[in-house]
Amino acid sequence: MALLLLLPLWMIAHQNTTFIESPVVVARELPHFLADPETWSNIGITLGRVAGGLILGVVAGFVAAFVMTRSRFLGEVLGYYVTAALRTPSAIAAILALAIFKGAEAGYVLVVAFITFPYMAVGLRDGLASADNDLDEMSRVYHLSLFAQIRHVWAPFVAPFIFAALRNAHALAWKVIVVAEIFGAAKSGFGAKFEHAWSYMLMTEVHLWLLVFMAIVLFAEYGLIRTAEKFVFRWR
Repeated sequence: MALLLLLPLWMIAHQNTTFIESPVVVARELPHFLADPETWSNIGITLGRVAGGLILGVVAGFVAAFVMTRSRFLGEVLGYYVTAALRTPSAIAAILALAIFKGAEAGYVLVVAFITFPYMAVGLRDGLASADNDLDEMSRVYHLSLFAQIRHVWAPFVAPFIFAALRNAHALAWKVIVVAEIFGAAKSGFGAKFEHAWSYMLMTEVHLWLLVFMAIVLFAEYGLIRTAEKFVFRWR
């Protein structure tokens, strides 16, 4: 229903503006666009950058959150870095990363990691802080293994915070990678192709890239993250 409601709104916008293409024209060009190997190669490049940056951001967030909850001094020190990263605009982070790495592939991955890591760190820190200390103490008294403590004591408390932080990090990762690809004058990737189409006013191509972008983001949210969330919380 949500998708169907977009069609009449799209048609009304097309009839009352000069820069929004007709959904009929876009639908007619979509099969050819999806059949082009170059389309999927550019999508794959952007996906790789997002996945690499997210993995680094999640790992860094886990480490930072664990250290912040185990050491008050280190928690105060790392807290400044986390706060600074939270407050840094994504456009500025993208420009700095690309300038430092001179447009190299590492710059795109690291800017995604930099933007996403503080959200994971804050979410996990709050989750670990909310854990039941009595259960944690009982697990140590009965000499539970580290894996058993993680599985049965920490994970149930941390899981909701992990998914909330991951959802925010995932959304930000897609936003910042497009900004980074545009500012970095990338030769390939979603942002590069979108910028090229927009610069030459190829509005049908602009709409096609936007549709593909929305489809990928929605699939990742509803097909991957929410599916994993239902599996993890099936015990409820």
